[in-house]
Order: sequence, then structure tokens, then C-alpha cells
Amino acid sequence: MAQINIDPITGLKNTTAAAKTPGSGNELTQVDFMTLIIAQMRNQNPLEPQKDSDWMAQMAQFESLNQMRAIADGIKVLQGVNELTSAASMIGRTVTGKQVDALQVTRDLVGRELFGRPFARLTSYERAEVNRDSRILEAAADLPNAGNEVTGQVEKVVMDSTGIPFLYVGGKVLDLFTVSEVI
Repeated sequence: MAQINIDPITGLKNTTAAAKTPGSGNELTQVDFMTLIIAQMRNQNPLEPQKDSDWMAQMAQFESLNQMRAIADGIKVLQGVNELTSAASMIGRTVTGKQVDALQVTRDLVGRELFGRPFARLTSYERAEVNRDSRILEAAADLPNAGNEVTGQVEKVVMDSTGIPFLYVGGKVLDLFTVSEVI
């Protein structure tokens, strides 16, 4: 039997809005804001209704908040481009930095090389193939060395699944933000 979602505020059948997923945060969306405005309108005192200017002020505040979120998202993109540019500028240079746990980054790298997709998007068969690769076995064996300082020439820049750039030095993965020396 199909379940019909009735909005408790408006009393209307809700066929377009999707349910929030867990972990979606506590952000107020435009749908949430409009639901709140409708609830305020329906439940206001008819003898002392809220002024139009009050409604407009709330709408302006919400739009201002949306624009600030858009600016923050833009700044995050610029930060990512800056980090990637900094990492790419180190290719061919000798650096000293801290080694990190390279297993996931190496899995993504091998998955992209073999199947054109990061590890998280591979089928179970493809994941098994990736895990048999000698680079994965070397990264797993090298886990106890995570945190050690490594010096060497940067061969390439690799990205983890969240888009953070790492430096690939002699089969080891270095955290860009722990580089203490560039020669």
C-alpha cells in the first residue's frame, strides 16, 4: 500500500518534496522557509495581522542568507583550486613532508587507471581486482610508516575521494599541508 505524505502545516498532499536524508544538516531550505511563512500566516492573530513590511524583511533576510551560502561555496571552490595549483607547482621538485596512510588514495588512483572510476564507484569484482594490484599491497604494507618524514621528487599529484590533493613521491603519498621544505 502506497503511503501518502500530508504536510502538517498546509494540509496538502506532498508529492514533490523529497524526504531529508540523514546527515543532510540543519540547514533551512527554501521549502522549509516557505512552510514556516505559510504557518505564520495561517496562525497569526486576525485582529493584529503582521505587516507586509515584516514579511518582506523576513524574505530579504532569507535571500541574504542564501547569497552568503553561495559566496561561502564559491570560496571553498577557490580554496580547492588554490590547493591543487600549489600541489601541481611542486611536480618535479624535491620536497620534504609527512607520509600519510596511502591506502584509500592509492585505491582511487588504481581504480581510475584500471576502470576509469574511483574505488567507491567500482563493482565488487572491480574492487577485488584493484586490491590485488601490487601498489595496493605496497601501500598496505607501508601503513606503519604513516607520519614519518619523507624526502623525494614529486612525481604527480593525486586526489582523494573528497578532492584533497596529495603529493606522490617515490610510491609514497605526502600530505600537501605538511611539506616543510621545497628544493
